[in-house]
Amino acid sequence: MFMNPKDYDYLWSDHDIDFIFTSCYLFKEFRKADIILTYDRKNKALRFFLSKKDRKRLSRYGLSFYKKGFDEWKKKIAKHTRIGEGLINSKKEHDLKSALEKRFNLFQELESDYFVTEFFFMDYVEKSDDRTIRKNLKEMGKIKFLARKVLSEFYNHRIVFQPYIKRLEKLTGRKDLRWLSKDEILDLIDGKKVKVSDREKKNWILAKKTGWKLMSGNEGDNVIKDFNNYFFNPKHSILEGTIANKGYHKGKAKVIKTIFSDRIVEETKKFRKGDVLVAQTTGPELMHIIQKAGAIVTDEGGMSSHAAIVSRELNIPCIVGTKTATMMIKDGDLVEVDASKGIVKIIKN
Repeated sequence: MFMNPKDYDYLWSDHDIDFIFTSCYLFKEFRKADIILTYDRKNKALRFFLSKKDRKRLSRYGLSFYKKGFDEWKKKIAKHTRIGEGLINSKKEHDLKSALEKRFNLFQELESDYFVTEFFFMDYVEKSDDRTIRKNLKEMGKIKFLARKVLSEFYNHRIVFQPYIKRLEKLTGRKDLRWLSKDEILDLIDGKKVKVSDREKKNWILAKKTGWKLMSGNEGDNVIKDFNNYFFNPKHSILEGTIANKGYHKGKAKVIKTIFSDRIVEETKKFRKGDVLVAQTTGPELMHIIQKAGAIVTDEGGMSSHAAIVSRELNIPCIVGTKTATMMIKDGDLVEVDASKGIVKIIKN
């Protein structure tokens, strides 16, 4: 099946994920969009691409949503955030299927709520002069932070799902459960036969164009190769992005991957005061190093992203939406962040 990289925008990459996470990500709003997910087993990276056509559609919807749908949405996301906090802090439940269903469903509900805060909804919203939209956008930033704290706990398999997956491992004797979908896990609990998964050991693709059915083998490898060559091969010494907070800083770059496991703790230990934080995106889990950063540069995001809001609060020079900073910049590179011009220069590798 032919998929032209030129028709898509690169969104982000997630590392140290599993198929439980991936299957939960396929909530109904997500499935409606022309999105491609590619899994690179070598780098343990799940990459997301959105068609340019659907990005425009979602951006137009963003204007309507932040004008008319915001009040209802904030009630719903507040409710799901509270439920999520309760599940994170709850004692272990005896009913295995019920416990996992609650967590799978809440994960999808909260992801669905969070979807409208993503940067690809903001192309028109952030440029709007409408008072209602501006007010709601500002309020959204605070609500988003609270929801992201809960989602970050769900993203890390160990915290929310592992106690129940370990119980199921003992009952079934299987070691592949993290690489089953949520539906396959529930089927297994019901006593149905579920094929042993080899998803961890190969490259694969999920996309609307495949009917959200997994594509692997030569066909999948070729698509991944085409997308990687198109988006990540060019080497540039200058990157451009959106100015989130003006300023200037020169320093050593430290590239922090979006890692959804405890390995993020080790990843952030390399960061020193005054370093330039280069990340795909930022969240509450990175606040301890953001406070030490001389500047922030991200692949994704707009003026209402976590990095943008926090950089203004802490008055740190910040450029967001460079698309490929984490691919072009390496750990230890000397970089110049001119957040008055929206330019990042790689001075020395």
